Amino acid sequence: MSAHKKEGDKDSLLQKDEDEADGVGANPFGEAVAETELQEIQTIQTEVVDITAKLWAADEMTDEEAEELERQSNLLKYKLAMASSAVKEWGMQQALERIQDHENRRKWHDPAKSDHVKKVAMQMAPIAFGFMLLVGLASQVHFDDSRLIPGQIYALAGLQPFVYPLGSSSHMVEVRIQIPSLAAPGSSSSGGHRRNSARRNSARDWLTQVTQHRRAGKNTTLPGKAPPAANPPSKTPAPAAGKTPAKTPAPAPAPPAVHEVAEGPRETITAYLFNMPDNGWLHRGFDGHGNGKPSLDNLTAQALEPPEKIAEWVATAEGELPVMIEFELLADPSHQLFVLGTSSGDALPVAVSLHSLGPTGPYQVVIAGFILTFVFGLIVTEVLHRCMAAMLGAALTLTVLAAQHRVPNLAKTVGWMDHGTLALLWGMMIIVGVTTRTGVFEWTGVVACKLSGGSKKKLLLLLCLVTAILSAFLDNVTTILLISPVTIKLCSLVNQNPIPYLISEAIYSNLGGTATMIGDPPNIIIGNMLSKWLGFNDFLFNLCPGVILSCPAVFYFLLYFWKEEFEGQLKADIPKLQRLYPITDPALLVKCGAVLACVISSFFLHPVTHFDPAWVAILGAVWLLVAFDMHHCHEALHGVEWDTLLFFAALFVIVEGLGELGLLRFVASTLGGMIAEAPIASRQYFAIGLILWSSAFFSAFVDNIPFTATMVPILKQLAADVPGIAIEPLAWALAFGACFGGNGTLIGASANIVMAGKAAAEGHHITFVYFFKVGMPAMIISMVVITVYMMAANALFYQAMVVAPGAAP
Repeated sequence: MSAHKKEGDKDSLLQKDEDEADGVGANPFGEAVAETELQEIQTIQTEVVDITAKLWAADEMTDEEAEELERQSNLLKYKLAMASSAVKEWGMQQALERIQDHENRRKWHDPAKSDHVKKVAMQMAPIAFGFMLLVGLASQVHFDDSRLIPGQIYALAGLQPFVYPLGSSSHMVEVRIQIPSLAAPGSSSSGGHRRNSARRNSARDWLTQVTQHRRAGKNTTLPGKAPPAANPPSKTPAPAAGKTPAKTPAPAPAPPAVHEVAEGPRETITAYLFNMPDNGWLHRGFDGHGNGKPSLDNLTAQALEPPEKIAEWVATAEGELPVMIEFELLADPSHQLFVLGTSSGDALPVAVSLHSLGPTGPYQVVIAGFILTFVFGLIVTEVLHRCMAAMLGAALTLTVLAAQHRVPNLAKTVGWMDHGTLALLWGMMIIVGVTTRTGVFEWTGVVACKLSGGSKKKLLLLLCLVTAILSAFLDNVTTILLISPVTIKLCSLVNQNPIPYLISEAIYSNLGGTATMIGDPPNIIIGNMLSKWLGFNDFLFNLCPGVILSCPAVFYFLLYFWKEEFEGQLKADIPKLQRLYPITDPALLVKCGAVLACVISSFFLHPVTHFDPAWVAILGAVWLLVAFDMHHCHEALHGVEWDTLLFFAALFVIVEGLGELGLLRFVASTLGGMIAEAPIASRQYFAIGLILWSSAFFSAFVDNIPFTATMVPILKQLAADVPGIAIEPLAWALAFGACFGGNGTLIGASANIVMAGKAAAEGHHITFVYFFKVGMPAMIISMVVITVYMMAANALFYQAMVVAPGAAP
């Protein structure tokens, strides 16, 4: 050992006298001296690395030899600090000289500098002009201030239809309707008080009001009066010459579907599209002669052709029903009418909001697909940082909405961002950042290394199991925030690449979160929207077996993919690691441990308390900041990864904007139509497989939260209207696909993004392509296992749930 030490330190700086360290960098104000100091810093850093390698490479080193090497390392670190201080002092001297030189230079008012001023002005002019042009264009944009019930509530009854002239619209129209509940006033279901209000405030002379507004040049929508109409012919006649036929993208897979969700009082609401010969019906009256009572039959008699039946819904006592339809207009829509009729004899307070989408309306789905592809291209190629790519995609989405005169205002845009996810991330980042100062993550890493027995495969298995189990009962984002610092510190202690372990943990957090109703946001959405059919235990009994079957297959794939990384044993002296990495701040650890224990306990109790986990994380973070140091709380804020939060916020805006453009509705309606056209004998098998794989691949590229929220109403409608399928297996297929699909890409799940952010903060960059090479095969393997599991479960259990055609659901 002494010979090796003598050879390694032959040309080392340690041969200098130790007292010489105090004089390092004296008067380092010359450039040559600064270069010498920088070279010395590099030499010292190299020697520190060599000594550290000796500490790990020596298997039979005595404590005295180890202490000598540590003493040498500490001396080198001291020399490094002194040399760095010298370079800093030289840099400060250079800065002072530059400031003095700047003071001696000619000022802006000096005529000799006029050419330079003109050059700078020419550089600034395009930037200023572009910004002011952008502000000017934005000031002309119509901001959509509408809400779900924006105050435009119309009394709809059999003798009082809703009529809207479409003369001021063009190309395509979007209509949002809030259908009320038929619950009695004072009952638990909402809607009864609105029915009484609509009955009291119903318009008595609709024709007079509309005529006055038309004469004043206004295009104001007012409620009309008409008796319940018999179903007009649904056959759409051929369009007139030179006109584009009206096209209605069906929100349901079947022809105009009846949305029926419960027994009890029911009233039908139907949407029609009329093509009138002129605007004379406003002056002649609904019967064409000015003296008849208004009715849909009389409107039909005056129309050029039988009206087109766009959609039909059923209002029940189950709850309010928000719906949306889109339809294309004729080339000249000046005489077209949008009409809502009902079979109810009582007034129904229906909220209606209409938007003319303009020339981009018929192509909005294609535009949305282009924006999505463009953003993913930027992220995959890493031409821009993923945060900038997402912000650029959000700007493009809002630009398209502005072209349709429905760009959301600031409040609505901020509302598109998932506040729960952002608040949870912010709170847990602060808690984890403060806890890092205690050294507990290094200590936990040493414990994990000890439990693995030095085996890399056992260590991977241990980390994956802990991640999956915690994700089943905690939010998977929280799990990654807690487990990733431990993994990074552990890998640094044993000289291992942390990227394979981190990616494996992200994959298992998505797998484990699927097992319960509270483990992943898609499951929470499915459980809340289908609470009539599904409960917490149903999720556990139906999803947990599939997760258990999938985990071993994915684990063996990870071992195969990184077979070189996980071969052999960890080279670590556990007793020495325990001495080198104890708890550094026990007092702070007690505070952090108390707060973290309360926060995690509150997460576990969420099914009982129903207290939002985001609020729990925020309260825990604020309380820990108070306990940490109220005068230096800004230091704790350095642990927040603001670029990750901005990326999430921009990504939420993109996804919600694409939903506004109809991309999610188009995908959901297409899937529903394919299921409805499948043979009834094998329809449920086909539906399970289609929803499994389509939701998995779509969730890999688009946030699974809005996709799940869009798909659940389609599943409810399919189960109610299409024979041969049941709602429960479709819900489980959607849950498996949406959660497992998050493993496909780096931005497929929130846990993946958080993991990549934590790795980047420690100097380990994980690219989109590298994660794709691991995540996509892992997703496909797990989906194959789940497909077999779901088909077997359908044959044994789910097929018996199918309601026979004609039977009551």
